[in-house]
Amino acid sequence: MKKRLKHVVGTMMAAGAIVFGLLSAGVNTAQAQKIQYGGTFTFTDMYPQINPMSWDSVDWNWRHGYDTGYYIEHLLMGDLQKGPRGTKQYKFQNSGCYIPPGAVRGELAERWEVKQNPLSIVFYLRKGVMWQDKPGVMKAREFVADDVVYAINRLKTSRKAIPAFLDFIDRMEAKDKHTVIAHLKEWNSDWGYYLGWGYYDAIQAPEQEKAEGGPGRWQNAAGTGPFMIEEYKPAHSMTYKRNPNYWDSDIINKQKYQLPFVDRVVSMLMKDESTILTALRTGKLDMMTQMGWRQMQEMKKTTPELIWTKNLTINASMIALRMDKKPFTHVRVRRALNMAIDRKALATTFAGGEVQYVNVPFPYTSTSVYTPLEQLPPAAKELFVYDPEKAKKLLAEAGYPNGFSFKCQYGGSGSEAIDYLSMIAAMLAKVGVTMELNVMDYSSGLSRMTRKLHDEAMMYTTDHATPLAIIRRAFMTGQTWNASMMDDERVNSTWKRLTTDTKLTQKQVDAELKALGVYIMEQAPGILLSGGYGYSARWPWVKNYYGELRVGAHRMGPIIARIWIDQELKKKMGY
Repeated sequence: MKKRLKHVVGTMMAAGAIVFGLLSAGVNTAQAQKIQYGGTFTFTDMYPQINPMSWDSVDWNWRHGYDTGYYIEHLLMGDLQKGPRGTKQYKFQNSGCYIPPGAVRGELAERWEVKQNPLSIVFYLRKGVMWQDKPGVMKAREFVADDVVYAINRLKTSRKAIPAFLDFIDRMEAKDKHTVIAHLKEWNSDWGYYLGWGYYDAIQAPEQEKAEGGPGRWQNAAGTGPFMIEEYKPAHSMTYKRNPNYWDSDIINKQKYQLPFVDRVVSMLMKDESTILTALRTGKLDMMTQMGWRQMQEMKKTTPELIWTKNLTINASMIALRMDKKPFTHVRVRRALNMAIDRKALATTFAGGEVQYVNVPFPYTSTSVYTPLEQLPPAAKELFVYDPEKAKKLLAEAGYPNGFSFKCQYGGSGSEAIDYLSMIAAMLAKVGVTMELNVMDYSSGLSRMTRKLHDEAMMYTTDHATPLAIIRRAFMTGQTWNASMMDDERVNSTWKRLTTDTKLTQKQVDAELKALGVYIMEQAPGILLSGGYGYSARWPWVKNYYGELRVGAHRMGPIIARIWIDQELKKKMGY
């Protein structure tokens, strides 16, 4: 078991010892000496068209980190010093919920260790971390081990808990005031994602549950993080103010600075793409974290002063085809629809030709489990080759010589997404298949999927997770996010074995995952779509930012805590 556990055992030093690689990242010493406190940082995060779905962690809301990640913290987080501002080992860009073991540091936990007998994970918590004072909810007090036990137990027993997510934990124990033990029923090699820095493991204050209106009210939200929530306006913005008693700090140019730097963060909620671009162009937004290729081309022409960062989209996208409903119960039909898609034409139109054609189930950044297009076996490779004649042949062999019609659910907004799906529909029409687009708001679409009431096809987008989590979430029987309704014994049994078998080395696990990824492609659980690139843009007055997007699942708060605004430069530029 020691071989398997070696890579997950971590001991982290306090964050105050971090030294930024300023010169290598393009920030000179003179700029470092002008570090400023104060001001407001206004930006759009990814999916700014979606309002918060819940402020309570017990609702198992994937978007939770977007909205709460400024004031609420986790046991672990990404170590930004291992990123572009430091050693450059990891970009912290390509995924919302994947961090390599070597790029993880403690957040509320100062260090941790895995014990074999009894099988457990021991977290040694930071001392002196304080909960924020929240009138009517709680008074400022020290964060302790009982808080962790409460938060994780509440998640485990939630009626909305995702199957198999925290089942590997037998019980949580507060050994003393600053030591928490997770006693395990069985080993889970993905424990960091499930328990440390993932979607659902934020440590929420017990007092919120007892407050008037309960923990679902944003007005009751409290945390230990760098900011405190100040205001929420649906379809407009979320505002967070500086936490003056935040525990973390950074050393820049050999000088220690208390975090955060800015007084306020405003995360705008805006549905209209043109409105967002106008706000950025006129300096009302300091930064926009994600835009597509076409928007980027436009903005470079109109606003050349912007600074750009390019990253592979964090999303894995496909048109999920319900394998439990005709005609998609037939693999030849599913394969035919893949061959009817001219991916090169899509890439040219919507991404300037810059895509990674193989992006499902694993992205090319997951190098240990990824198989490039040119290395795929014939049964998988032919899915990516535009061949409408073979598509027609397969449809006829499956009993659909004249094609068929189906509905494709899309829950979202944005003219570009509609254009993209419309172009796919036109391609399918050439082989006799009619795809009727059923557009609805995001919440309605999500509700239909989680209740398994979605249409026979669904535009499915999810960010890339750890390789094992990708398999469980999107392709295992009974999982909430399995939009294809895949029910495959090989997938189920392989995931279970690779997750729990302590005799397997990481190399063996990776090899089996790589083979399983190819197998899933061959089954064509959906129309497998390419991974394009996203672009973030910021004004030059945004300092100490290096293109990072996440320190955990959909959480940018600790990154923004390290940003400062050069007010003098902003005024010189006329804003």
